[in-house]
Order: sequence, then structure tokens, then C-alpha cells
Amino acid sequence: MELKKWQQLYVAFFKVGLLTIGGGYAMLPIIEREIVMDKKWLTMDEILESYSVAQSLPGVIASNTAVFVGYKLAGVGGAIACALGVITPSILIILGVAAVFKQLESLEIVQNAFKGIRIVVLALLCHSMVRMVKTSIKDYMAFLIALSGFVFVMFYNGSPIITIVIAGIVGAFVYKGKVK
Repeated sequence: MELKKWQQLYVAFFKVGLLTIGGGYAMLPIIEREIVMDKKWLTMDEILESYSVAQSLPGVIASNTAVFVGYKLAGVGGAIACALGVITPSILIILGVAAVFKQLESLEIVQNAFKGIRIVVLALLCHSMVRMVKTSIKDYMAFLIALSGFVFVMFYNGSPIITIVIAGIVGAFVYKGKVK
């Protein structure tokens, strides 16, 4: 039974890895669709928790999210299956691209294709951000914490790690006794 679940997790995250262009953050809406909407393995709140934990740890957010989700759904075996699933397509694609990229990179059509891809990746990131805001900011205090963190990082070049730690401490005190 566990082997079947691990296979399902591997395939789900293989699809995520295969369909993602643009890095870890571009994977987030695809993970949401696959894990929350299609498979209904987690709720939107649970996937946002996974993103938060994954972002606070060292490493790539997509791989960290895959490991966290896999562990949550099927223990250590699930974490391994998800991690392998999400990185396998990248390894295969990178090997293929590396073999031919040097000959193709100077072609105008290739350069133009990457310009188009960058625009779509930006749109995917904006879409993911809007969904996270709608799901995460549920009261005035959450808005203030988010705004403070944004201002600190954006305008004062603050450390994301320090921002996350401070937001966690503030959240622990502000929401003490208010867990749903």
C-alpha cells in the first residue's frame, strides 16, 4: 500500500517538475493545482504552511516543499518520492539542454523564446502571490505583519531570514490562543 502511495507522489511531483519553467517559485501554482485542486491531498492552508516552512529552510523552495508535502502525506518514503519526482525532470532536461545549448544560444529565435518565457514566469509568480495574499491575510494584524516584512525587505534590504524569524515571533504573540 505504501509503495503505491509513494509512486503516486513521485508521479505527481514528476509532473510538477516537468511542467515548470522558471525556477522554484514558478512551481508553486502548479503544486497548488496538482496537490490541492486535482488530488485534494492537502488544503490550501496546508500547502501555504508547506511553502512557509520550505521558504524558511535552506535550499530550493520547490524541493523543500516537495519533501515537506511528501513527509506530511506518507512519511520519510513519501518525502523521498516527492523529492526524486520533482528533481528527475530537471536533471533530464538539463542534461539534454546542456548537450545542445551552446550551439543554439546565439540563435535569435531561442533568445526571443526566452524573453516570452520570462514574461509568463512573471505572470505565474504574480498569480501565486495574489492567491497567497487572499488566503493568508485574514485580519488587520496579518496585513500589518505582511506589510512590515515587505517594507523591511524591499526598501531597507532587510534579510529575509531575519524577517521570517521576527514575523514568527510576532505571530506567536499576536495569535496566542487564537489557533483555529
